Amino acid sequence: MRVLHTLGDKTISRNVEEDVAFMLGNKKGGYVYFSTGKKSRYEGVFLQLNKRMYRVIAYIGLEKKPDKIVNRFHSVERHVNENRERFMMPYNLNSIVYELEKADWINISLDVRESYDTSAPGSYEILEKDKAVIVKCSKDGKESFVSIKAERPKYELLGEFNTDYNERDMERNSPPYEIIVHKTLRVRSKKLAVAFSDDMETAVNESTHVLKNLKRIKEEQENHVKDLIKKEAVGSDETWMAYNCCINSLDQLTCPDGIVAGFPWFFQPWTRDELVSVKKVRSDLGKRILLKNLGYIMDDGRIPNMLSNTEVVNADSIGWLFKRIDESLPMFNKKERNLLKEKLIESIMRLNETHVKDLLVYNKRGETWMDSSYDDNGREGARIEIQALTVCMYGMAYRLTHNEKFLQLKRFLIEKVRQRFWDGGYLKDGSDDPTIRPNAFIAAYLCPTILTMDEWATCFEMILPRLWCEWGGLSSIDRKHPLYTERSTGEDTKSYHRGDSWYFLNNMAALVLHRIDRKRFLKYIGDIAEASTEDILWKGMIGHHSEISSAAEQKAEGCGAQAWSAALYLEMIDELFLN
Repeated sequence: MRVLHTLGDKTISRNVEEDVAFMLGNKKGGYVYFSTGKKSRYEGVFLQLNKRMYRVIAYIGLEKKPDKIVNRFHSVERHVNENRERFMMPYNLNSIVYELEKADWINISLDVRESYDTSAPGSYEILEKDKAVIVKCSKDGKESFVSIKAERPKYELLGEFNTDYNERDMERNSPPYEIIVHKTLRVRSKKLAVAFSDDMETAVNESTHVLKNLKRIKEEQENHVKDLIKKEAVGSDETWMAYNCCINSLDQLTCPDGIVAGFPWFFQPWTRDELVSVKKVRSDLGKRILLKNLGYIMDDGRIPNMLSNTEVVNADSIGWLFKRIDESLPMFNKKERNLLKEKLIESIMRLNETHVKDLLVYNKRGETWMDSSYDDNGREGARIEIQALTVCMYGMAYRLTHNEKFLQLKRFLIEKVRQRFWDGGYLKDGSDDPTIRPNAFIAAYLCPTILTMDEWATCFEMILPRLWCEWGGLSSIDRKHPLYTERSTGEDTKSYHRGDSWYFLNNMAALVLHRIDRKRFLKYIGDIAEASTEDILWKGMIGHHSEISSAAEQKAEGCGAQAWSAALYLEMIDELFLN
């Protein structure tokens, strides 16, 4: 498979032996995702309706497999024999555009169901209206409509059910491995638009509008990408291309509600992921996200995992919120700063009442970013990055109020961390847990004053060999630990935080190592940057940064387009080449 990335007057390419995929987002929470190899029930065209994600199209395209794929950022091309497919997701619409260089028979299979719904399929009724094919879908008492509008079409209506076997889901231990889809029709055309709605007229009007105004829509999206890209050189051509891929990926992961954590599974804004990522989106969007999260502080001083579900909590989103606010204070006017100060003090007081004991901040099982457990306690207790986030909050509170109480809290907590976590050689992961994990890098990123520069260097020289993956990443636990799992176990969480290498954390580690001692850690920094660039350009969803890799060898695993992976790649490259 030949893979190309083309942006402006630059093109890079490579022959790739393993399966590759592409993803395009519509900035409304929907996306298209297709792989050249093994199938998954999470492939297809997914669109939001009434704040719910639906798989709408299981497959759209030619029968034969492509031999070349071109990422044009605003669209994707696949070359099939002597023909050429082009996919485009019109921004802020519930549609997809599919084009061919030469007219041919286009296969369309529907699978209208909510993203996580694996029950039996609903019913499909094929209608025609205004020279469009409309499919009325009925499932669980709900009706929705798919409108297919083509240029000078010939239709062959099929209306058959077919079973898709999804090998990729089997590899991920994610049953069921078979899904019944509706082999709906074949269309002979060069160009078509498909729209989705719970109202037939809306669906028909949108597909008609998109097809009629396609030239203008294309130009607008091409110009949008031109405005996004960074034109200055950043390292090599590959690094520059990967950097711009991540800018584009984050942009496609934005939606009216904020930044979704990742496609295809984490299609909601998760507060932790969103706040880690917010530094690398437009300043106006970033400000809106920060103020939005500020309004959800709960009785215990925290904010929930998702603002739409306040029952699921975490220990770190609140700290990330104020860390990102602190970094962007010039954006806020006097009235907003007074609100920030009020909310920060409120949060600190509530946290001290509910989660602080003997100065340290404690969390329950599964409340940190490492939120899974497998034969362990799910990191229950006092954890290093949570203390670092709290130090940041105390420091910000002092700067906003000039109240010595907050400066004292900051000093006392740093002293307590040094007593309970620092043994002179490395920072423990927990106050009562000497396990070596890479969370020390998060602590250094957040609050470098916990240790001196020499102490940080000593810490990293000690833990890096225990975590290092030779391909250029960090294991999520000491490779000598009994729970270490060298290959990803997919939906089974055995390896998730006990082996799997997280790209966002790898990028953060390279950034931190560069700040601490770029010469001493040069090889680690270079290898991480190279591995992350490789993932973005040539593995998994090309043009997007994966969530994780197995520790044993580099893979594009987990979520294919992960927001915080992309955001931390941008921060890392800024640190290496622009600061």
